[in-house]
Amino acid sequence: MKTIVTSFMVLSLLFSCTSTKNSISDTHPIHSLISSKSFEFTADWANPMVTQSMNAVANSGLIPHGSNVSRINLVGNPNFIKVNGDSVTANLPYYGERQLGGGYGSATGIEFNGIPTTYSQTFDPDKGKYNITFNISEKSDSYFVIMAIYPNKTSSVSISLSNRNSIRYEGAIKALAGNTKQ
Repeated sequence: MKTIVTSFMVLSLLFSCTSTKNSISDTHPIHSLISSKSFEFTADWANPMVTQSMNAVANSGLIPHGSNVSRINLVGNPNFIKVNGDSVTANLPYYGERQLGGGYGSATGIEFNGIPTTYSQTFDPDKGKYNITFNISEKSDSYFVIMAIYPNKTSSVSISLSNRNSIRYEGAIKALAGNTKQ
């Protein structure tokens, strides 16, 4: 009798643990904000690729207080990616290593301004998020950007660079000033 009751409990537990869909309604404000192509991402955290050189930087005490080599606090550090129509602008701090010879030039962070060569935004109803990808080049670097934007406006941005290690940022988006679609 105990085995029957135990089996029944296990089966009911298994069937009750089905995954839930992260669906949001078609009228959710995130849809109009993303479709407006008038929003700004601000990073709270940078997640650089951890390498031996980055560990040496962390061990020397150059990482900001409250941070570690794999998660750097950016609160109070001005940074952004702005999507405004067909144009994309960015100014983000960069923590990582250059992979090819040559200098950083005047831009030590991730800086670009222009119209991407490719731009795609799609909504994933199963995961309840927007995926935005684009390619853009600036003077000495080419950038491949992947943005994951959730209905609560939190966002994760991964950037692959042609001459430097990849980096990921965590933060949130908001409507650009003058955009009423929030």
